[in-house]
Amino acid sequence: MILGDFNQIVFANEHYSVLPHDLPLSGMSEFHDCLVSNELQDMPSRGTLYTWSNNQPDDPVLRKLDRVLINEQWSSTYPDSLAVFDPPGDSDHSPILVNSSSLIGKSGKSFKYFSFISTHARFKGLIRDAWQVEVCAGSKLYIFGQRMKVVKVSCKKLNREGFANIQQKTKDALEMLERVQSALLSAPSDLLFREEFLARKSWNFFAKAQESFYRQKSRIRWSRDGDANTAYFHKSVIAHQGTNSIKLLRGTEDERIQNVDQIKDMLVSYYHSLLGTESVGVVAMSIDEVKTLLSFRCGSELSTQLLKVPTVEEIRRVVATMPKNKAPGPDGFPIEFFWEAWEIVGQDLVEAVQGFFISGFLPRNFNATAITLIPKVQGADKLQQFRPVSCCTTVYKIIARLLKQKLKLFISDAVQGNQVGFVQGRHLCENVLLASELVTNFHSEGVTTRGCLQVDLAKAYDNLDWQFLLNVLNAIELPDKFVGWIKECFTTPSFSVAFNGELVGFFQGKKGLRQGDPISSLLFVLAMDVLSKKLDKGVINQSFGPHPLCLVPLITHLSFADDVLIFFDGKEDSLQGVMDILEEFKAESGLGVNKDKTALFLDGGCIQENSEMANRLGLLQGSLPVRYLGVPLTSKKMKEQDYQPLIDRILSRFSSWSVKHLSFAGRLQLIQSVIYSIITFWASIFILPNKCLETIERMCCAFLWKGSPFSARGARVSWESVCTPKSSGGLGLRRLQPWNKVLGLKLIWLLFTAGGSLWVSWVRRNLLGQNNFWEMVTINSGSWIWKSLCKLRPIARPFVVCKIGSGITCNFWSDNWTALGPLLHITGDLGPRITGLPRHATVADALRGNDWWISRSRSRHPIIQLLKECLPSPAVVQVHEEADDDCFLWKVGEKEASCSFSSASTWEHLNPHGEDVDWFKAIWFKGRIPKHAFLAWVTARNRLNTRDRLLSWGLVVPSLCLFCNAHDESRQHLFFDCAFAAEVWNYFTSRAHVNPPSLFEDGLRWLRNPCRDKNMATILRLAFHASIYILWKERNARIHTSIFRPVAALILEIKGILRCHLDPLTRAQRLGPHGVSFLATWFERFLV
Repeated sequence: MILGDFNQIVFANEHYSVLPHDLPLSGMSEFHDCLVSNELQDMPSRGTLYTWSNNQPDDPVLRKLDRVLINEQWSSTYPDSLAVFDPPGDSDHSPILVNSSSLIGKSGKSFKYFSFISTHARFKGLIRDAWQVEVCAGSKLYIFGQRMKVVKVSCKKLNREGFANIQQKTKDALEMLERVQSALLSAPSDLLFREEFLARKSWNFFAKAQESFYRQKSRIRWSRDGDANTAYFHKSVIAHQGTNSIKLLRGTEDERIQNVDQIKDMLVSYYHSLLGTESVGVVAMSIDEVKTLLSFRCGSELSTQLLKVPTVEEIRRVVATMPKNKAPGPDGFPIEFFWEAWEIVGQDLVEAVQGFFISGFLPRNFNATAITLIPKVQGADKLQQFRPVSCCTTVYKIIARLLKQKLKLFISDAVQGNQVGFVQGRHLCENVLLASELVTNFHSEGVTTRGCLQVDLAKAYDNLDWQFLLNVLNAIELPDKFVGWIKECFTTPSFSVAFNGELVGFFQGKKGLRQGDPISSLLFVLAMDVLSKKLDKGVINQSFGPHPLCLVPLITHLSFADDVLIFFDGKEDSLQGVMDILEEFKAESGLGVNKDKTALFLDGGCIQENSEMANRLGLLQGSLPVRYLGVPLTSKKMKEQDYQPLIDRILSRFSSWSVKHLSFAGRLQLIQSVIYSIITFWASIFILPNKCLETIERMCCAFLWKGSPFSARGARVSWESVCTPKSSGGLGLRRLQPWNKVLGLKLIWLLFTAGGSLWVSWVRRNLLGQNNFWEMVTINSGSWIWKSLCKLRPIARPFVVCKIGSGITCNFWSDNWTALGPLLHITGDLGPRITGLPRHATVADALRGNDWWISRSRSRHPIIQLLKECLPSPAVVQVHEEADDDCFLWKVGEKEASCSFSSASTWEHLNPHGEDVDWFKAIWFKGRIPKHAFLAWVTARNRLNTRDRLLSWGLVVPSLCLFCNAHDESRQHLFFDCAFAAEVWNYFTSRAHVNPPSLFEDGLRWLRNPCRDKNMATILRLAFHASIYILWKERNARIHTSIFRPVAALILEIKGILRCHLDPLTRAQRLGPHGVSFLATWFERFLV
């Protein structure tokens, strides 16, 4: 353990200042590199995030300079250790208190179903017996609930009898397997072969159960099956417990509370007062008042759709699409249970769900909720610093998801365009893009004419008044029965609070919506639409002045659920008008502003004016850039410290102890599934600086090959080769710079197609005006984001084609509407001048009656003659006033033009890959073991550090093969020619009755289709991969240890791996009446 003042921050979020300050980026990088190199991480902590202050009120700066660092051994030895950072008092640094043991005793655990229970042979029999127990009569939902209680007892019993202390059972099974194998290899016999088979089967059973247990507890969903990642999942569980467990809390007097009973009382009391008491001082807006604001009304056709009872197929589809590995509700049953027991409980589940829509009644046990507390800040020790996430029962979530599908039928029509949160077809990036335009040059000095208020709604979901929401639903004239279904869902919940795995307290809800309830987000945006209308009405009634760039279209605010930006003219009386509207909305809905977190931004560059106005209204003084929807909102071009949070987030993913336990394939999957999704989120909004993308690629390359994000020295394959398709010999990753451009093309595509988008409407009015997008000059207009998008016009232009309808929107010269492309590319700038048809003319302007205007020209000018030849027949174009609007389409190469943007096909067109390698199907086949396939890929590219390659680099190493000690080591010799390796590979080919080629390259090509039997072909590929993996592992073990294993031991290990892997492959097979499974083929050819 190392602790003290390090005088350096690690991540950008460890610095806070009101005035702009540059971050010490080089020092941050060096310090982080030092921590990673020495395998040090912060001890889990509670208390203040910032540990140092400069104590200067005029220019306050806060930083985390003090840390407690530990290594993995400390974490394993003292898993409950905790650092507490207390307030600094009269010092400039926070004092640190380190606890090496748990501050609180272990609490009881509530029942949770784990998927490994279903692997037990008795599972289905026990569930079937429990399901047939007689229960009291009642509704189908009631009967289903009673049966689930009996099932819970059976699952507890099976878990206790078959899987109790799973870690020890796995360890014991492995020790037994090793003892039997030792005896077998010393004195082989039929009896020992049989014992080895049974011992391996037992160990595989418990090892898979243990991995499943830790996978489910870790809540990691990106990792695919196939690799044994037990250690990774285990370390992830430990890390989550250190971060999320509640080890102490601070009371109202800032006193430290560590007594378990006191903490439980605090939790229940706090959330009972928040959710279990009715709104105080709220008089819900009446239905008639809401009707004056909201224009949407539910029609008869929509009413019919809303009132339909879900069919069996619709319910099955919802169950099939529910995400797995999610926290269960208070009953402890996640969606995995219902899938694994579907043949027993499925029909009754469907009927129970349909029963709700028939009766409209939901038994209280199905609407019980467990409140799980997620820290919102590092070191959270106050209840206000936790986000309460409601874990609902799976049966309820199925019902709520079906209702959500019905709400989606009208939500985009009912909610105006300012709100992009959870509304299908609207994009988060549009709010960021529009906000960036509206705050551009806020830093420039001058007269204040623009203002922006970043509103924080205090406990928004938790404080929404139920009667207000019901009045909104009735005001838009939804069917009474449908409103009754919704009402039954959100007005009947009961709550318990999860405290370190134990459920404490029980109370009925009285207000608010649950974060975690599938319908909550859509109901919330419906309620927030009232605020949208009130703000727009405020400008019309002159309660506040609008932002000068927000008149047409009228934009008073931008919303993503409860995240609201309000724009005004920068005057104090306008700001007061905005605050009055917000106070009025609070009195009617329960949704109030948290002034301590609501920030004011003004243009003109006058910090003092901003500060004084904010202080007079009790608001926070804001400064740009600021974090908005997860990305920086800035008034000028993005700088290095603006994208530092993105770098930090990736670094934190790469630097945790848990990722050290990932195989190469696991690292690749983490990059593909997690890192690239983080990057894509940013890259879909900004054209990121090249330096940023190059830094990220270096980190990804280093992490893939070295497990650390700082140095890729000695990488087996270059990053350029890694970022090619698998069919071309790569790993299927994408280079970030061209991928960023492809995502930018989608934004350009929206300009032509997303007519309902507020950002698109604003851009067309304020940036384009009468100009054509392809021709306009952007030097003095728009933000840096807009200018960077315009630089992509040469790339985008060939993709955007226009299908002529009325001809009144398609530009005759610049748009791509003819088979030959834009006419301006053919005629040059002389075209409009010679023909007399201006550059802004539309296709409709170029027609005279039923013919082109140019057809009547007698000029013999070459451009006139050229246009006569290029223009299509007017009969083909068919322009007339009654025609549909011109339609812009996305055309990729020779493919048919589409009305939707495809990033995948656009990428492939802009980044054509080379020729396919002839071995990729032998590596990347369905059913492969990921870590084996990765090593086979490295081997196929001849990038293993065999001794012949080491010698070719000038290294002084022995040349002889470590297996035979007779011939030089090379890829060909190591895996094919060496008698030791040949015996391993021949064991499998001889039993498959095949005769593979003797050269490695030929063998790879042969493995694409080694035999007619598809099952055997897959087994042979798996055996080839496993042979490479185990032989290479054995070869390295002989270099670094004195343990030499015989061929029989390697064959035994490979057989065990394949037998274990074929079991889930067999379960996934869909066999006809005469089909043969993988396991049947295996037992026929390979079972001893």
